Amino acid sequence: MISFISDSIIRAKELGLESGQAKYRAYFINLRIYAKYKQGVDELLAQSGCGDCIVTE
Repeated sequence: MISFISDSIIRAKELGLESGQAKYRAYFINLRIYAKYKQGVDELLAQSGCGDCIVTE
């Protein structure tokens, strides 16, 4: 699941940073049911150079 969410955010970022951040918000800010995957996703995003998609609000 971590890979799926990360890939989804990375693909959204290809359309633009705002899209990537919106996808991140959709998974972790708006829908908290994915909270258990957040740390793993954050690590994968940082490793792949997409750490700028990580937002807190």
